[in-house]
Amino acid sequence: MELGDERTPEDVRKVIKIAKLHESELTEITQILRFPDPSKRNDNLKLMQLDDNLLKIIEEGKELIFKGDPDENVVLCTSDKTYDVKEAETSNSLLLVPDLLFAAATGMDETKKNNSMEGDSDTSFDKSNSSLNKSTESDEGVKSPRIIQNKDIMNTFFTYYELKPCKPRLSKLRKTLEPTRYQGSELEYAVDKAKLLTYEMIFDQTQASRTELNAELKKCQAIEIDGYYRLLDFDYEFRVLSYMLDLIEENSWPLDRISKEITLDSLKDLVPLTILDSMFEFYSVESVIDDGVQYYQYKQDKVCKFLARVLLKSAGKFNLVEFLQAWKDSVPEGMTPDESLLSGIALIDKTTTPKVVWGFVESDLPEEINERFKILFQARPKWTVEEISPYIECYATEKMNVNALLTKYARASTQDGLRVFSAKHMK
Repeated sequence: MELGDERTPEDVRKVIKIAKLHESELTEITQILRFPDPSKRNDNLKLMQLDDNLLKIIEEGKELIFKGDPDENVVLCTSDKTYDVKEAETSNSLLLVPDLLFAAATGMDETKKNNSMEGDSDTSFDKSNSSLNKSTESDEGVKSPRIIQNKDIMNTFFTYYELKPCKPRLSKLRKTLEPTRYQGSELEYAVDKAKLLTYEMIFDQTQASRTELNAELKKCQAIEIDGYYRLLDFDYEFRVLSYMLDLIEENSWPLDRISKEITLDSLKDLVPLTILDSMFEFYSVESVIDDGVQYYQYKQDKVCKFLARVLLKSAGKFNLVEFLQAWKDSVPEGMTPDESLLSGIALIDKTTTPKVVWGFVESDLPEEINERFKILFQARPKWTVEEISPYIECYATEKMNVNALLTKYARASTQDGLRVFSAKHMK
């Protein structure tokens, strides 16, 4: 029915008769749905399907944020989760009608009192039955009163937004921070200050919740320097780490008796305290407390892995035996490098004479998955699951693990009794 048209009780009774219904079976309230003038439609309204968690967040008045640049698919973020937002079609059109009464609320007494669904549902149902009992006269006999209520349709929907939990989209975070890497105070003049980013600026640009963003900033070792988040240049990070490790020998410290206080005090004139404190946190863990003093030890695997990257960065392919010896010599005495730590940062070829190793860092590979697989199979025609996993596990989800990714993007075969994967369309 168009807005402006009015129906009388007699009009309603004609419709009831055409529909082959008996008025005695109906309550006395008739709600007339009216379509608005096209110029008054509110097309800014959208329907969104919520799970229990999202509904609770809205009911508690907490924040939900839509995020996405024009070239990105939009996501919805809570304080700690990210949801993918996709438009879905409905099998039937959906009408949004404010103040529409449902069956139990259409009894005469209940409607007069509340004009809503307030009150106990059982009471409403009883009153609805009471209303029906009043309408037991034959349709041809005494007619019960019929109340007409016009209800305006706010909008008609053929689609809604479907929300599904997804991994935060963090791939462009490093790229965003890359132009302002900190290389030391002496090179700050070369940094484009317009590209420096505060936490809130990064949060606005990143499709992730605050909790997920904070975890990623910690993972990529971003440091807040003078109010802006910065990555450390690789060579500068090596310089600072070397200063820290040199203090072990200078002070004859056992590996589990590293003093944070002495470390920071000794190096504060060489390295900004903010960076020094962050680096110490990145590379150390609490060890023992002696006479009320907290001591630390450096994370052996993390230190060894970083120093391996330093050695691999300086040249192409290394003789594996010579590399392992140079690596052992580069780490603090008492630390033992293990070949397994090269996973995700280097490739080893043991089929050649001599055996060789070369740098191949996961974070240097393309973000687009097809391009990444192309580079992987160019670097090595055949991979075991264990070898390739560090390079593709960032794409894994609850529904698609590493093995499922390999099934989709690679071809499986058996070589010397081992299951290996190669390019899907390899000639």
